[in-house]
Amino acid sequence: MDEDMDCPHIVDAAEKLKLDVEQIRATLNNRSCNVCLRVDQLWMCMECRQILCGHNAAGHSTAHYEFHETHCIFINIESAAIFCYKCNSDIEPKNHDDELNRLRQFILYNRGPIVANNSNKKRRRRKAPKITKSKKKSVKQGPKAIKKVNVPNIENDCLMNTVSQALSEQEPQAVVSETVDNSNNTVQAVVPKTALKAKPKKLLLKRGPRTNKKVGISNSGNNCFMNAVWQSLRHLKPFIFCMKLFKLAEIKISNQNNNNNSDPRLEHCISQEMWKLLMSLVEWQKPEGYKFREAISPTALLSIVCKIKPRYKGFHQHDAHEFLMFLLDTLHDELTDEKNKLLLEEGIIHQNPSKIDTLVSLMFRGYLLNEVLCLNCKKPSRKSDAFSDISLDIPDRKIDKNADPSVVQPVDLLAKSLEHYFEIEELNDNNSYFCEKCKSLQNSTKRFWVHALPNVLCLHLKRFRWDKSHRSKVHTYIKFPMTSLDMSLYLAEETKSVLVKPCSYLYDLVAVVVHDGEGGGSGHYKSYALDVKEGQWYEYNDEKVHEVGASLVENVQAYILFYIKREMGVNFS
Repeated sequence: MDEDMDCPHIVDAAEKLKLDVEQIRATLNNRSCNVCLRVDQLWMCMECRQILCGHNAAGHSTAHYEFHETHCIFINIESAAIFCYKCNSDIEPKNHDDELNRLRQFILYNRGPIVANNSNKKRRRRKAPKITKSKKKSVKQGPKAIKKVNVPNIENDCLMNTVSQALSEQEPQAVVSETVDNSNNTVQAVVPKTALKAKPKKLLLKRGPRTNKKVGISNSGNNCFMNAVWQSLRHLKPFIFCMKLFKLAEIKISNQNNNNNSDPRLEHCISQEMWKLLMSLVEWQKPEGYKFREAISPTALLSIVCKIKPRYKGFHQHDAHEFLMFLLDTLHDELTDEKNKLLLEEGIIHQNPSKIDTLVSLMFRGYLLNEVLCLNCKKPSRKSDAFSDISLDIPDRKIDKNADPSVVQPVDLLAKSLEHYFEIEELNDNNSYFCEKCKSLQNSTKRFWVHALPNVLCLHLKRFRWDKSHRSKVHTYIKFPMTSLDMSLYLAEETKSVLVKPCSYLYDLVAVVVHDGEGGGSGHYKSYALDVKEGQWYEYNDEKVHEVGASLVENVQAYILFYIKREMGVNFS
């Protein structure tokens, strides 16, 4: 649904919201599904205030709507996204001063599985439910009694991890059979073979505690899509190294001009403020009396971004990949203009300013070899095209609602998406190719090869698709390699002969941007990035930073992947 369109069902929900705001905020502290106790992918019914899991989990919110058709408006208690079941689309309210948007800001400020109270008490995690014992009397056998214990009846798969964790902390106990052999009056102790062997919780998939080793970026409205990109760039060591060189060059020029101030031409550019923000993130050290809620504010950079691109003003959600491309293009243009001006000051006229290299082109630019082969005369036509990212199609696979929601099951491989991108495409019928040699439209084939590999490989997975009047999301999980992504399979033959060392075509993952939510105009962005020096992965969720295991990262629903060429990683480690 378009952002400017009103949902007719949200008006009543917004009016009722004014009556019990405090009650709703108290309800949000109960961060688990009222039916299955799931603690993620949770939505609150705006009509009856029930907390229920989404349709990508056990689907209790969908079942709730189907039973109560008037309860159609739900708000995500993690991302503050609003969804209407009757309209079957995300809702973006027009007025950002009403109670509904104040509630959204409250959710964004307090999102996460751990919610702080108004007091200064320590945060508490939800404890696993205790195993209840049978009220029946124990049957004595010898000096000690063997107690009968009820085996939990697991009706929902989402309880599996909680129950198995509780069971794993106890010694296996014998269970007395309800039938007694009258011939010898002995009791048969039976230990269940399957119920007590529930799937153990994968400890490596657990998110670690909130850490003060790294610093987050404050969210001043709905700029999580920016924060996720900035935190990812902050962990690209070659890119940061070039940013420092850019600053040193600027200082050198200022000193030559006997001017202690920075170049005024750069003061109102993205490059200057972006350098300040990234250096603040890289060089940050925990100060004395540091509190978790303290974070770096990107106000100055955000102001310049909004001046250059007014559409980023306000509280609307935008696409992280689109913002990344805007950021890199603008940074490249600013640095190109600046370098061209410096050359002109020295009396040098560059014949082709568009060919001037900057830190953006040095890090992100690669080249594709585009070949079209006429099937009539067999004459190939080749052209080299620059690229800063590769956008990959992913299949739309339906998620099995009966599967264990706590276990992520990748259904496709990144290699398959890459193969599909580089496979041969037939051009015929309405898409025929005009052959210069044949002087007519001819059936032909088209394909790509990589002619030159970038130092930083950015892979964009196309998760958003336009469906009639709104944009839908593809939730297919893609299995991607954490290390040793082999790009030699897609190289042109002449390039293969040059790149003989594996480190020249192998890539290692450094950062991942993830989108949580249903549509492109709503939801929440966060990023996962690797500190190569520490060998530790971190989750950046605006102000909140958590240590996470590599197993958790490789099972996220990736949206943007940042890989660094191995030879670059070695040189800058």
